[in-house]
Amino acid sequence: MNTKEKIIATSLALFNEQGIDSITIRHIAKEMGISHGNIQYYYKNNNEIILALYQQLAAQFSAMINTMEPGSQMELATFRASVKYSFQLMYEYRFLLLHFVEVVRRVPEVRESYRELSRQREIQFQLIFKQFVEQKVFRADIPDEIWSSLSKQLFIMADGWLSTNAITGNLKGEEAIALYERVFWHQFFPLLTTKGIRQYQACS
Repeated sequence: MNTKEKIIATSLALFNEQGIDSITIRHIAKEMGISHGNIQYYYKNNNEIILALYQQLAAQFSAMINTMEPGSQMELATFRASVKYSFQLMYEYRFLLLHFVEVVRRVPEVRESYRELSRQREIQFQLIFKQFVEQKVFRADIPDEIWSSLSKQLFIMADGWLSTNAITGNLKGEEAIALYERVFWHQFFPLLTTKGIRQYQACS
């Protein structure tokens, strides 16, 4: 791991533990045992580090989504695996979601990127849902408006589950991931056909 990678890894750990308001470049430097000037050679301030971490998370999500491109005859088990992986990623970068309003205020590039990625993801989800309908895994009698709302609902829950956990349960690690991933997954049950229910039960 080179110095730049160590800065990112150390920053992620500190932001997750203490939030973005109480951690400065000097804190990161002290944790690493280097001067803050060494960090500023790569990142001038915290906001640049936050942007780099956001971009790292976005890239990992994009890589995952690209494996689910329509036309690959994806099965429900593959979709479930992607949901589990998504929750693991969100927990790994949890400070971003826990402080997202402040993050987009401080780092406008994140706001613009998030808006565009959200638009792209909604389109991709619609295509995936359509594929499951064609495979007779999802019901064919669901109005288009419901599918569109579901896409938005998924984002709302994905963006908010860590805050809900921090306020109501404060579960840690795998325990938190398992609970909220399962709640998220249950949203799809009313949309399933008989065939879909069999696949759902096989991967639940």
